[in-house]
Amino acid sequence: MYRDLVRLLGGAVAGIHSMTDEHFGISVVEYMAAGAIPIAHNSAGPKMDIVLEEDGLQTGFLACSVEEYADAILKIMRMSESERLEMAAAARSRAGRFSEQRFIKISKL
Repeated sequence: MYRDLVRLLGGAVAGIHSMTDEHFGISVVEYMAAGAIPIAHNSAGPKMDIVLEEDGLQTGFLACSVEEYADAILKIMRMSESERLEMAAAARSRAGRFSEQRFIKISKL
C-alpha cells in the first residue's frame, strides 16, 4: 500500500488539499516531497508554515473558493514543463524543512 502511494504521488503533477483550518497539513508536505505542486486551503498550517516561498520561489498555491482552486489548477496545467519542474523543486526543498531528520536535529539543540 505504501509503495502504491509513493508511486501515485510520484506521478502526480499537483495535489489538492481543501480542509479549512488544518493545524498542520502533513498531506501537503507529502505532495511537495513527491514533487507534486500543492493547492491547499488558504488557512492555518498550509498558509502559515507550509506553502511559503523557498529561496524566493513559489512552492504552490493557496485557495479558498472553488474558483480559486480551479484557477490554480489551470495555472499549473498551463505552465511550461520547466516552470512546473522549478516550482516542484522549490516545493521539494520546502518539504525538507519538515523531515524527520530535521526534527531530530532541532530537538537536540
